[in-house]
Amino acid sequence: MNKVMSLLLKLLLVVLGFFVVTFTVYFFNLDMKATALLAPWLEKWYDHLERKQYI
Repeated sequence: MNKVMSLLLKLLLVVLGFFVVTFTVYFFNLDMKATALLAPWLEKWYDHLERKQYI
């Protein structure tokens, strides 16, 4: 029984940690801030890709 409780406690801590991380990302809008930092590099990368068809 002690192993089961230990496993459940570890699982609870992992889930709680995951929730805290995802909530922090959501609250501070960190995903879009990271995208804004990467956008110039990504645009430069995709502009240099060779296309088979042009618009």
